[in-house]
Amino acid sequence: MSFLTEAAARRIATLQVPRTLATAAPRASFSTSVTMQKTIVDSTKDTLKTVDRAVSDKLVDGIDIGTTVASKVKEATENITADNAAGKAQQLKGEASGKTSELAGKAKGTAAEMAGKAEGTASQMMGKTEGTANKAAGKAKGAAEQTRKSL
Repeated sequence: MSFLTEAAARRIATLQVPRTLATAAPRASFSTSVTMQKTIVDSTKDTLKTVDRAVSDKLVDGIDIGTTVASKVKEATENITADNAAGKAQQLKGEASGKTSELAGKAKGTAAEMAGKAEGTASQMMGKTEGTANKAAGKAKGAAEQTRKSL
């Protein structure tokens, strides 16, 4: 029993109850006779139990609300922490993207440089080949002219 129920039951017990009602036969399940109806003490106990139950229900509701608030605060804290983690992740992603772009740019530059060198070397070889071909053509022309003069 709660404190309220216990205190009220003690006060009611000190009231004087008529003996005829208190010493009546055991209560039957259903009866309309005066001796089988509830006594004042039983009625008071039932009323106090009802009040006690209502107070207990309200306390349980308050505890449930407190638990709900605590869980929502915990979720909000986790969300704030998750948002900070998401911000850090975005920052790291940006840094990684920047490094990737930088390395891609360096690779393109190196590839262009190598292509330029290869093209330059090819042009040089082509120039040497043309020079050698022109030289050979000049010698052939010179030999043909000499042959013509000698004939």
